[in-house]
Amino acid sequence: MKTPASPLALDRNSGAPLWTQFRDSLRARILQGELPVGTKLPTEAEFGEQFGISRIVVREALADLVRNELIYKIRGQGAFVSARDREEDFVSTVLGFSDEMERKGRSVRTQVLGQELRAATPEETASLALSGGTQVVALRRLRSVDGELQLLVETCVPADLAPGLQRTRLENRSLYDVLRRQYGLRIVKAERWIDAVLPDDETAALLEVSRLEPLLRIESIAYGANGRPIEHYRAVHRCKNSRLHVQTTT
Repeated sequence: MKTPASPLALDRNSGAPLWTQFRDSLRARILQGELPVGTKLPTEAEFGEQFGISRIVVREALADLVRNELIYKIRGQGAFVSARDREEDFVSTVLGFSDEMERKGRSVRTQVLGQELRAATPEETASLALSGGTQVVALRRLRSVDGELQLLVETCVPADLAPGLQRTRLENRSLYDVLRRQYGLRIVKAERWIDAVLPDDETAALLEVSRLEPLLRIESIAYGANGRPIEHYRAVHRCKNSRLHVQTTT
């Protein structure tokens, strides 16, 4: 069995190991849907011939893809593309969604639907411990992972902590990274609440789901080192091809 030409040629002068280049090429084809779930992959020898690399290089790359659950092997039958039931840990970390996904090698895209400076709502005032009439920067963003719509997020940040944030370009950028780099704000802890909901018409249209597909709703209040709330958000999260992972310790 032969696969189509790779979208990423191996560069022997780049300094990057050939096995990581081959792994990244194959991973990109899987995540972009070029190799659908259940596809039987070529043998190590066939991959070696196609890419001009040794079977040892191929074997090391495939082993890494198995460890990351992108492919699986059946003895005597070969390697196959796995269903992508992703585990997402962002609910149990303070990394933020983009940072946590990118740490796992996922491709994150962000579409900004709204970005404005306005007065805080009563709920936002209480959640962020603000005085009445305080302004916030309110964001509404649609997030995709590996080309699949995943998350609709409404976020607000006290305007005095992030002056000008309403004018900052946030398309395909991590909000937490912007807060760190541009405003020196580092989130050290967060409280999060999770429940199940059905989408309304607008949410279903934005996430391209049925009104009958359950979503997880996540609410979060994040705090800085001085204990002051920095961010309040509400998000609805598709879980059809992923699951949230929370790790606890004593």
